[in-house]
Amino acid sequence: MVLLLAPAKLNLGLRLIARRSDGYHEIETVFLPLRLFDRLELERAEEPGIRLEVRGAELPVDEENLAVRAARMACEATGLAQALRLRLEKHIPVAAGLGGGSSDAAATILGVERLSGKDLPASERAGLALSLGADVPFFLGPRPSVGRGIGERLEPLTNVPEMWWLLLCFDFPVSTAWAYAEASRKLTLPREGSSIAALLGPSGVLFPPHSDLEPVTSLRHPEVGQAQRALAEAGAMVTGMTGSGPTVYGRFESEGAAQGAAEALSLPRGARTILVSSPGSDCDDWGWGVAKW
Repeated sequence: MVLLLAPAKLNLGLRLIARRSDGYHEIETVFLPLRLFDRLELERAEEPGIRLEVRGAELPVDEENLAVRAARMACEATGLAQALRLRLEKHIPVAAGLGGGSSDAAATILGVERLSGKDLPASERAGLALSLGADVPFFLGPRPSVGRGIGERLEPLTNVPEMWWLLLCFDFPVSTAWAYAEASRKLTLPREGSSIAALLGPSGVLFPPHSDLEPVTSLRHPEVGQAQRALAEAGAMVTGMTGSGPTVYGRFESEGAAQGAAEALSLPRGARTILVSSPGSDCDDWGWGVAKW
């Protein structure tokens, strides 16, 4: 059996640069991995087929689930027989802008490689990940990075410190496709890139990152703005919305400050808090990341 821990991510800022003919958008964003994990177990089965069990969320267990598709494609790439049992324990909120589905897919690819005993070439692994989704390549080796292209062109960042975050998560999903379409409709594209990498440095993120998706999500869901104001009043140094939302984050100086804010917050209806840290770019122990076995 292979055990994998699939981390969540934050988008610190997200800028739409251009529309593409394939339906994707060229973007710029900063990715931060979080110490918030789904747990995935893979093992070989005697009977043919890929079977997925999910605990902690109501998700499809067929080809609609990225983990099942990733398992099938990785088996084809490595030559492993498609006779697998997957058990997924969800801790990352679903459709919340935290990348849980993409992370599960990346973890599945690495898990199949481990079971097969065959390491795919890096370029083939990255291509397989990208065919599953724009965010999946990031989770193959998550570390603070700038994401360009559709998110697959990754530039690791240096001198990023460990940071503490308080997430406010809601009980309603936001469609990524809808958010991109709405934001794109309101913007004049294409446009020039930006210096989004300047968001992060030795002191971490100190200024509110701009997200082109935040205005459209906030318009439909005013809770997003309410949550940011609540976090700011509770002492957050910086607040923002990750991905297409609706999850909102606040950065705090320390774990204690974040914990104090979590206890003091008056939460919007249907919201819950998650206290979490993000590793710095000089973290040597990347074993906490996508896969452990």
